[in-house]
Amino acid sequence: MTLDLYDLLSGWAIPFMLALTRIGAMVYAFPFLGSPAVPNRAKIAFTLVLAFSILPIIGTENLGRDWGLAQLTLALATETAVGLVIGFGSKFLFEAFSIAGTFAGRQMGFAIADLVDPITAAPQSMVGQFWALVAILLFVVLDGHLFLISFLIENYQVVPMGGAALTAATGQTLVTGSADMFQVALRLAAPALILTLMMDVGIAVMARAMPKFQIFFVALPLKLLVGVFSLVVSLQLFQAVFSTMFDEFRNYLMNLLVTMG
Repeated sequence: MTLDLYDLLSGWAIPFMLALTRIGAMVYAFPFLGSPAVPNRAKIAFTLVLAFSILPIIGTENLGRDWGLAQLTLALATETAVGLVIGFGSKFLFEAFSIAGTFAGRQMGFAIADLVDPITAAPQSMVGQFWALVAILLFVVLDGHLFLISFLIENYQVVPMGGAALTAATGQTLVTGSADMFQVALRLAAPALILTLMMDVGIAVMARAMPKFQIFFVALPLKLLVGVFSLVVSLQLFQAVFSTMFDEFRNYLMNLLVTMG
């Protein structure tokens, strides 16, 4: 018995291409899976394994067989857009910690110590990088990595393969998420900002009261000490609030999917 090439392409190859396109875009944009520190070969291998594993689960019965070149091209572009939207939406939680660290680090006096990150080749706050790593650690402790893997399957239940639609609500949800990201970052950085602001006020009063005193030599190490203390306090705060933030993060991703379903 011979297998017709058309049956093969329409039965498995086209669904595999669609699944591979969406999953590849999601892996590219995911918080730590898409990091430039992860080798491209590892990303490609991981994407292929996920596509092979997910395809029998999501099924191929609802795709039909009437696939032209234009229809296939449009479907691949749509799947790529859906994967990128989901991936970038999942970054907001971690970017909030990075931005909060940048706010706090510059107020602490670490602005001059911003380094060029060898991964992104861009100036990055040391405190921002540290808080981002803390966020990843807490995310893994709460089994967030398992949630992302299960989410790869669940997103096909809400947004069927080949049936996605990018609407105005999708863009509005992304804009709302990005705005909330800055609000969360400001709340996370609030303890460090308040402590360092109080320190600045105290230094200003001391400099005004004793003009001849070399306040800079005392203020700089003292400010660094207060900044390190605020980092310790912030770590305790992160452990207390991260579980709630993680639940909001999952609800946000599901709402984002609903707008495309």
